[in-house]
Amino acid sequence: MQYAQEFAKDYTLYLQSVEFTKKTEREFYKNNKILFLLNKILNLPTNTLKFIKVSKSKFILKKCLNEIEVIKKELKNYE
Repeated sequence: MQYAQEFAKDYTLYLQSVEFTKKTEREFYKNNKILFLLNKILNLPTNTLKFIKVSKSKFILKKCLNEIEVIKKELKNYE
């Protein structure tokens, strides 16, 4: 269970980092929308892969948190 909790903590930190990066990117391109659009078009394949990776990470985190809840319930049953 301890491993699962550390795993969930690491994934949570990763997802927070991704959100922070998105915020800084939005702030950077706030005044230059043409550059933003050009960047998104040129990096479309990379951005798509990043989106898939983040979506997968969110799914894995939810699965891990569910696993922690199940383990807690099982431990209560044994007590």
